[in-house]
Amino acid sequence: MFRALRVIRRIAVIGNGGGGKSTLCRALGDRLGLRVREVDAVQWLPGWRRASLDETARTLEAWAAEDSWIIDGFGPWPVIDRRMERADTIVYIDLPFRTHLWWAAKRQVASRLFRTLRRVNALRPQIFEVVSRNDRSAKLVHLRSPAAIARWLTEVTAGADRTAQPAR
Repeated sequence: MFRALRVIRRIAVIGNGGGGKSTLCRALGDRLGLRVREVDAVQWLPGWRRASLDETARTLEAWAAEDSWIIDGFGPWPVIDRRMERADTIVYIDLPFRTHLWWAAKRQVASRLFRTLRRVNALRPQIFEVVSRNDRSAKLVHLRSPAAIARWLTEVTAGADRTAQPAR
């Protein structure tokens, strides 16, 4: 016996932060060829300042009026109800609180760490210029691999001759 498949064109995904909503939405968008809209993109301004409630509601209403979509997130309460009515599929991610908390914490730490790593990596030429300019190159130990770090560490001894050429 075959079960009739229904066409999925309007998917509302809702749930607490850190539950994988955005990851699921991107995967669904790729699989179904649907545009993914993120509520946070219109609800929050840079620096996590809240956007105008009226403007946010207008944008979310316009998205929900489209023929097909995946909308990720909450938004103002009055708009949520209308979006749920318009959706042909509602996905409610309702994991245990500890899971949301853990996943959100991991994401925040990773996000800040990766931002910092990317920023410092982009500054590598300027950093090298600062550490090697003028007479600094004579005292520079430029370590470029874990093996070089370990090798140099074994060469460093208390009271060592500071004029010796460092491992590079």
